[in-house]
Amino acid sequence: MAALLTMQQQRIKQTELALVLSEKMVAENLALSSRIRSARRRVVKARGRLATIDPTALKQFAQ
Repeated sequence: MAALLTMQQQRIKQTELALVLSEKMVAENLALSSRIRSARRRVVKARGRLATIDPTALKQFAQ
């Protein structure tokens, strides 16, 4: 009976650890997604500025 209890406690600890690691991964993914969205916004703004300076320049980046 004690062995069964010990095994269950180990499983609980493993599950808790897996949950903590999963939460960290989700937080890292959210941070990365935020950085990507921010970079995309900067690219869109830069393209807009470039288009006003030199409308033909955007054709070079499309290729």
